[in-house]
Amino acid sequence: MKLFMKVTAPAKLNLFLHITGRRNDGYHLLESVFVFTEFGDFISIFESDSLSFTIDGQFQSRLSDALIENNIAYRAALLLQKKYHIASGASIYLTKNIPVGAGLGGGSTDAAAVLKGLNQFWNLNIDKKTLMELGLTLGADVPACISAQSAFVSGIGENINAIDLSFMPKFILLVNPCQSLSTSAIFQQYKKENKSFTAPLNDEIDFSTILKSHNDLESAAIKSIPDTQTLLTILKQQKHCAFARMSGSGPTCFALFHDMNSAKLAEQVIQKQLPTYWIQLTKLCIT
Repeated sequence: MKLFMKVTAPAKLNLFLHITGRRNDGYHLLESVFVFTEFGDFISIFESDSLSFTIDGQFQSRLSDALIENNIAYRAALLLQKKYHIASGASIYLTKNIPVGAGLGGGSTDAAAVLKGLNQFWNLNIDKKTLMELGLTLGADVPACISAQSAFVSGIGENINAIDLSFMPKFILLVNPCQSLSTSAIFQQYKKENKSFTAPLNDEIDFSTILKSHNDLESAAIKSIPDTQTLLTILKQQKHCAFARMSGSGPTCFALFHDMNSAKLAEQVIQKQLPTYWIQLTKLCIT
């Protein structure tokens, strides 16, 4: 097989996540700032007469037991093939580096990478707006992952406005307790807590706004995995940590640093304190 292309599927982080309401259909309304990292999964596409989907990589085993038909990235490929009546196929390989059920948007970013990759592979010439609309039918975060730019996101994830985050610290340490959480289960737990919704933001997004913000799903995640609270405390204690928070529905937490040396030092400290945890040092994709 001849390799046609390789597409990066960057990990997505929520710098904050505010729940501002709930629609009649049960979907929660949110406000969040999405950022993407240099670290992520990879989608490799080979020429083939039929459509196939194979998973490898560090976290391959976490997905291999599930029906391939339920994989959002595979469903993205089927969606394009059926909608645009593609007679030919593609052999798609997903290299799974992002932990599964980690709050890093792994499924959404994989689906986005498949849509973007096959759009080129099959010469469909679908414009970005249409591709994002297709992505929304797969999942609320897929459109933002197609854009893969720092953005203020609202609604259920469909309102995406690019923002300048050049002021942000760029070096980031991702830490996961090697446990996973279901996004839907965490939202259900949040609903049970019967908290008041967070008021929508009126301020311009700057570093002080981000510092004052929070993740409304944090307490629900901590209730499911108490180690998340300990992890957050340890990250916040690291020297020169600009700030630390949980991403998405958890349980992955992150700490941001202004320089690589400080981030590497924190990585070494946490590797000693939490030797069984998954740890990844990377950079934010911010210009």
